[in-house]
Amino acid sequence: MMSCLFVTTSLHSEETISKAVTIGNSSDAPADLSLSNFFSEGWNQPWSKLQRGEGTPDMSLLRVQTNFLVQLFRLDTSLETGRRSPGFSQSEFVNATVEYALNRRFMPAVFVNHQWLKGRHGSSEDGTAGGIFGRLQLIENRQSSLALNLKVSLPDRDVGEHLTTWSYALAGWEDLSPLGLGRTGFYYHVQHEIFAGPMATGGTRNDATYDVSLAKSWSSPQATLANFTTFVEGFGRTLLDGEHQGRTTTVLTPGFRFTLARRHILMCGVDLPVTSPRANDQIFRFTWISNF
Repeated sequence: MMSCLFVTTSLHSEETISKAVTIGNSSDAPADLSLSNFFSEGWNQPWSKLQRGEGTPDMSLLRVQTNFLVQLFRLDTSLETGRRSPGFSQSEFVNATVEYALNRRFMPAVFVNHQWLKGRHGSSEDGTAGGIFGRLQLIENRQSSLALNLKVSLPDRDVGEHLTTWSYALAGWEDLSPLGLGRTGFYYHVQHEIFAGPMATGGTRNDATYDVSLAKSWSSPQATLANFTTFVEGFGRTLLDGEHQGRTTTVLTPGFRFTLARRHILMCGVDLPVTSPRANDQIFRFTWISNF
């Protein structure tokens, strides 16, 4: 299926999409988006991806939430090894997402996922779930970007999940080139998650997740491996209530990404637990993105 999609799609990229309006320094370029013009700018304009030429690209990464609007199909896969749960020793996960910006301000999206859990004593389980989310572009200019993400994730009842997850997050990006760090971007998000549904006494109803990431691009947008980028992400989660209130876990995710055939983005990385108690030994991640 992936090979079919790869061959049949035309040649463009996340950074150079034909349907996007090229934003440069010309007088007829769309205005910057900001909080001050939130209600007056962008809603009646066709979606556009900010073009930065040889400058610092603003990218989708593995763990930090995306801070800009897109029109794409994204496939995320992961393999978790050394799982610490009493019933399962390993898990595999696949998540497919379609994101489609309607204008420069708003983007709806839908996703579906499937996971496989390997039992410690021979029995295994698997199941399917999904959800929806939306993204509002609050700020977008050549140096900064900020978006509000709203998401609802349904439980995978086939593997014993019963909680619906509601969340909202601020996700941002800053170009560090003015500090002398050429083609380097700083990414971040802060998120509040709310868990609704039947839960055992002492369970967590609220938590916070956060991420800070640095990404450095080494090749040009015209190279064979366009915008080849190395990055490291620092992800954390803190429980806000329940029996283990205040417990914080952190993970480092080094990885790399590049663009092929001017349209397809490939990305790999591995989650390495930093704090205890550890939920697993590591999670290997692979992502494929195809822009419309």
